[in-house]
Amino acid sequence: MPEQLSGIITNLRRKNMKAFQNLSITALALLLTLPVISGHHEEGAKDPMKKNVMTAKKWVEAGYTSKDKAMKMVKKYMAEDGYNYGSRFIGFGFYYDPNSEDRLVDGVIEGSPAAKVLKVGDKFLSVNGVQATKDNWDNGKLTFGGAPGGKVEVEVLRNGKTIKRSFKRGMVNPKSTKAQVLDNMKDAVAEDWPAIDYKIIEIAGNPKEKVVYVWSWNKSMNTLYNKEAESNVVTRFRFNDDGQVVALSNLSEELLVQNQLGFRLTR
Repeated sequence: MPEQLSGIITNLRRKNMKAFQNLSITALALLLTLPVISGHHEEGAKDPMKKNVMTAKKWVEAGYTSKDKAMKMVKKYMAEDGYNYGSRFIGFGFYYDPNSEDRLVDGVIEGSPAAKVLKVGDKFLSVNGVQATKDNWDNGKLTFGGAPGGKVEVEVLRNGKTIKRSFKRGMVNPKSTKAQVLDNMKDAVAEDWPAIDYKIIEIAGNPKEKVVYVWSWNKSMNTLYNKEAESNVVTRFRFNDDGQVVALSNLSEELLVQNQLGFRLTR
């Protein structure tokens, strides 16, 4: 999990949230300007585009129904040189296991502030003087979020030695390879994967650019807080000439989801 998800999920009362709603509205408006090819219109689409549309539709449906089905779609239809582009955020740029008691670095994001400071296997000891325990991460006392350019002091344990480092928060542009996507999915709990309910609202495409947009709605259970939340999601697929996904990204109503979980955004 990237460290910004800790800020979004358990520390939304602080500072690190983007205007997801505005982005989603922009994306939905964009959908209205593209050729709509959902429903019975799919039958009349040219074969290459029809195949891409059906792949995108099945991909989104699999993501809402089963971990196994979702992983099969990635294995079969994501290009070996494809990337999943995550939401940009202000922070550090590393991955960790949120279920682990030890705050170990599982990976760093290329080009992020963390890439110059952290190494895989580093264990956080403190952040700005706050002890790096799971409780402090979960309750929001420990956070990397804040304004860009803000300085953060960290202590990490590396090869048995305590190392002090400092960095300035910056823009992080996360992207994952096919192997990284599958590795992240592998660690998910299969029983917690399926959505309570979902619906494909509309599919639109740009044949010239080999791009398909899928607008969906879902209701899911947040197992951490045992609460339901619903949201709209726009998933963008870009395909190569062989019908493989070379770029995947999402726009979602993340702020709305967090409001439903009881969080609020404050400065």
